[in-house]
Amino acid sequence: MAHLIYSLNMSLNGHCHHEDAVVDKEHHEYALELLHDSEALILGRHTYDLFAAFWPEAATRRDLPKYMQYLAMELQSIPKRVVTTRPLEFPWQNTEVLKGPDIENTRQFLSELTGNVVLFGSPALGASLADANLINEYQLLLEPFISPQGKPAFDGAKRWQRLMLLGARRLNRDVMLLRYAPGP
Repeated sequence: MAHLIYSLNMSLNGHCHHEDAVVDKEHHEYALELLHDSEALILGRHTYDLFAAFWPEAATRRDLPKYMQYLAMELQSIPKRVVTTRPLEFPWQNTEVLKGPDIENTRQFLSELTGNVVLFGSPALGASLADANLINEYQLLLEPFISPQGKPAFDGAKRWQRLMLLGARRLNRDVMLLRYAPGP
């Protein structure tokens, strides 16, 4: 069974929105390192649409810094699975659908792998996977914002879960990376 790592940007008041993140060199290097050590990437539909609107072309854009181009190349090559109920309008290289919203197809996919798999963003999907005990590690990027935008982290979670702190480190001047594992 794969080791599922859930990476989520969240504001100080627990909301998740793509505009509420300090997306700098350190942030991109963190994502690149996480993906480089992984077998696959899982995305919810909304997060996929945001990524697919930018990253497929970023690898060849000369106006972007090298660290963004490297991340774009990693995103291009890694197998991607999108949990969705709708067909993909703009399929991205190495992308397949995991039929949702039921997570059984995701569970089956994870059971076929043995290495790390990353889930970026996707708070509702993250809550479903947490409820199903499929997340092995939470990497929460605590962003320096109080925001009314987006969904609450773990929106829709149905069960209480204790987490154990694995570590904390400053990602950049204002962002903390908190790593947790499910507790007993």
